[in-house]
Amino acid sequence: MITEIVGIIILFAAVRTLVAQDRSERMVYINVIGFGLSALIALYIQTPFGAILAITYFVTSTLSSNAIAYSIGRVKDEIVLDD
Repeated sequence: MITEIVGIIILFAAVRTLVAQDRSERMVYINVIGFGLSALIALYIQTPFGAILAITYFVTSTLSSNAIAYSIGRVKDEIVLDD
């Protein structure tokens, strides 16, 4: 049951990513997808190796979320010149 709920959340975030107009909003939804996938790995593969895979994916998705937060900060400071 929990696996299905996490899957639905991931699908919802994927649709919102496609619909979103703002770049920073897309980055947030991509972050949700990354964390949701690590949860699915941990829930689906219920072995010690599955736990190692989930932890590894979680750590790398955390690093990517830090990159996303940095990018959002850079986007806010970005100056756009219209031609």
